[in-house]
Amino acid sequence: MLDAQHGAAPVASVRDLKVYFQTKRGIVHAVDGVSFDIRDGETLGLVGETGCGKSVTGRSFLRLLPVPPGIQAGGSVMFNGHAVCAACAGVGCGACGSTGRQAGRDSSVDLLGISSEDMRRIRGDRIAMIFQDPGKALNPTLPIGAQIAEVFFQHRTEELIALAGLPADTAGAIRRFASQSPRFGDGWLLALPGARAQRRQVEAALAKMVASALAETQVPNPVKLMARYPHELSGGMRQRVMIAQALACNPDLLIADEPTTALDVTVEARILELIRDLQQRRKTSVLYISHDLSLVRRISDRVAVMYAGRIVEIGATAEIFANPRHPYTRGLMAAAPSADTPRGKLAAIRGTVPELVDPPSACRFLGRCPHEAGACRSNDPALQVVAPGHSVACFIDHPAPSGERPTYDRVTA
Repeated sequence: MLDAQHGAAPVASVRDLKVYFQTKRGIVHAVDGVSFDIRDGETLGLVGETGCGKSVTGRSFLRLLPVPPGIQAGGSVMFNGHAVCAACAGVGCGACGSTGRQAGRDSSVDLLGISSEDMRRIRGDRIAMIFQDPGKALNPTLPIGAQIAEVFFQHRTEELIALAGLPADTAGAIRRFASQSPRFGDGWLLALPGARAQRRQVEAALAKMVASALAETQVPNPVKLMARYPHELSGGMRQRVMIAQALACNPDLLIADEPTTALDVTVEARILELIRDLQQRRKTSVLYISHDLSLVRRISDRVAVMYAGRIVEIGATAEIFANPRHPYTRGLMAAAPSADTPRGKLAAIRGTVPELVDPPSACRFLGRCPHEAGACRSNDPALQVVAPGHSVACFIDHPAPSGERPTYDRVTA
């Protein structure tokens, strides 16, 4: 059963998502039946060990997985984005609280079933992603300004033309230049005196939009930064550029895939505060992917714990950390050091993450769980509600179809 819905409506609903990878050894079930909702304006933390399927789940929203070897084996990702504000056409005004979105909804779409052209219109505009390593995500051969400008070329052509002071019915080579869709011969047409002046107007307007996007991330001297290349920037500055690019079009959903992993603690705190501030001002929903429990506890409204390609527990952050029900969640929290942890007494989860090549029909935590029993070896637990807004996939809290049921009182060797 899915996590119960309370309060705000979901901006995205994942249902039975299955993503496999073809390998020489067999089919790897990287994501196997994942279901959850992301509510409007909330931050959902997705936590788990490396290799549990967190990043694959996040990239599935934007269909950024290589196919082949990737296989979209089933499920759906329904996106319920906000309608664009009619008063400002998405630019941001007083009527929409500077978010560019109305309270109403666009028609719901399945991100896994729409055409590639429709996905390109959504990617970077309605849904954006901050990648784990900005050094690899940014193009080393292009200056920062040119990379952020691509977002406005692709998704903000009308706004760009209006800011340049050109008529709304501007057509021909200038419109194609403003939408980054050139044709053969446009270079000559844009070199003509009249078109050359209009092109300069568009370039000046574009520079203002890029500088404004960078200024939102509190970088010093954004105009100067536009001319620099990624290798000239520090890790924190590169991550701010990624955030500026992701939030340039006021997305309804932001997917942050461990955006602070390569940063030091002080820079991490600034980046998290920046994401939180921009989220509150723009009313953006956030899927925050991380393996850092303490970090997720600070910034998330709800937490989903993922293990071996599945969600094993999901609920409100306060509830999950105060009353963890799944043995894996308890193991993760016990492994986190605290000030009163004796030296040499750090807890650890025994064993290693299982290989997901054609997994058997049994509990994925089998072999590592300190409470496993006969029911765990012959049955696969499903995610079921144990309290309002709190769901767990474990036979400790649910009846097992067959076999001995595990309990917290019984500890296996």
